[in-house]
Amino acid sequence: IMDALYQKQILDYAQRSRASLPLDQPTHTATLDNPTCGDRVDISLEVVSQKVKNIGVRVRGCALCEAGAGLAIEIFIGQNDQTVRQLTDEFSDWLTGHGADAPTPQMQHFTPVQSIRNRHKCVLLSCHATLKALSA
Repeated sequence: IMDALYQKQILDYAQRSRASLPLDQPTHTATLDNPTCGDRVDISLEVVSQKVKNIGVRVRGCALCEAGAGLAIEIFIGQNDQTVRQLTDEFSDWLTGHGADAPTPQMQHFTPVQSIRNRHKCVLLSCHATLKALSA
């Protein structure tokens, strides 16, 4: 039952990213590819007063890549670049088994992915694309 719940949450995040549209007038953009599996994320951000006000994303990739983008939309809005970096680092550490608890309740939904090392990059691609956009 727990796996089914996590599966539903991950699919909900994937759906959220599919419903996202690129922003008309972004202040920051980035594209990131995962050469291993062919996933690609185009991210557009609206940053106001050093905080992410809006995120648009287009994912061409697997459901886990889409789910990672949905998570990014949910947790990065309202955050500054330092917090985005911290959340990304903590999520990456936790995903790879170096943290006892998920950094946020939303990240907890990705527990089943912890044991699938070759999919960590898929889940994290949108987080890294957001960081790339913010540092551009």
